[in-house]
Amino acid sequence: MINTSDSTVKKFIENLHKCIERKSKNLSATAYDEYVKENRVLKLFCADKSLTPRVCAEEMNLRYKTNLDNDDIIRLLKANRLSYQVKRGELMEWADETIGAFAKALESRKQKDFDAYMNLRNKIIQTRDDERYKIQERIACLMFYVKLPELDSGTDAETLEKFGNVYMKHFLYDASDFLRNICLKPKNNSKGDKKDSQADKIELLENMLSRSDMLLKDLQDDFDARIKQSHQDDLVEFFSRLNSEKYGCILDEVLNVRNGVRQLRKKNIQLPPEIGGLFILIERFAQFIRDSEINPILKPGSIQNMRLEEVESCDYEGSPFLNTTEFKKVKVLSPGWVYQNKDVQISRPRLKEVVE
Repeated sequence: MINTSDSTVKKFIENLHKCIERKSKNLSATAYDEYVKENRVLKLFCADKSLTPRVCAEEMNLRYKTNLDNDDIIRLLKANRLSYQVKRGELMEWADETIGAFAKALESRKQKDFDAYMNLRNKIIQTRDDERYKIQERIACLMFYVKLPELDSGTDAETLEKFGNVYMKHFLYDASDFLRNICLKPKNNSKGDKKDSQADKIELLENMLSRSDMLLKDLQDDFDARIKQSHQDDLVEFFSRLNSEKYGCILDEVLNVRNGVRQLRKKNIQLPPEIGGLFILIERFAQFIRDSEINPILKPGSIQNMRLEEVESCDYEGSPFLNTTEFKKVKVLSPGWVYQNKDVQISRPRLKEVVE
């Protein structure tokens, strides 16, 4: 527990509050609404990295009067590349360790502790695809007030929920600058007080100017990423409608027909020439689906043994599971579809229990 009655800590908390207040003035309601729910979910995982999506949904509904279910949480995690529990746990552990080092430096005010914190802060945590987590600093910021609630002036943690990746990143950098000033500031003598004070102000202004340039660049990059995401969302929506029941699950049918024709050809069964053009069309449509990076999740028609954890992300028809370790034999009626890196789901697999 950090001593919040200490004058230096009080000043530090005041600086944090001003920083958050200043950044929040640039937000519009439409800009932050989408982040609030997401950040609240992520904060629950910061508090308990072993949380399951189902329990997280229940906790969200209890705390914030939402109406979320297991699938809503899974979609949110996938959108942020956090659907794999091991990688999610690694990111949460890094954030917990980083903020712990931050607290230690704030208490000791020693340069070695600040350096230890900075080494952790600058560590890169990678996704399963060996890419840097874009959400990394955001998780650290959310962990900040989860782990150090005593540093909340009363409204800061709540206001921080409105921030996305860019503002979170720059808040973390600002907080690091405030900590640096505490840990690395040389002791002034009476003769040099005025001169040192002016030097501090110049250094502060230079840092603010540099940080403003960085913020503008990051905001532009974020805007470009949102445009790209919008195109991706349109593509996902298109294929989702194609595979909806309203249109006869076209993706599933294309896959079934293509596989059926290939099986016939392997058996040297001659197809009527009148329908040959139709099968060529099916093959080309299947190629279009692959070129669009839309891929099946499971093998259609296959028989598999699955546990409750695996079945929860599918549409399952069968008897209930007795516990989390029980296996059930299921048949894949529909493979389900994903886009690109497998974190964007087009449709869920449909499974049916195989009764011996």
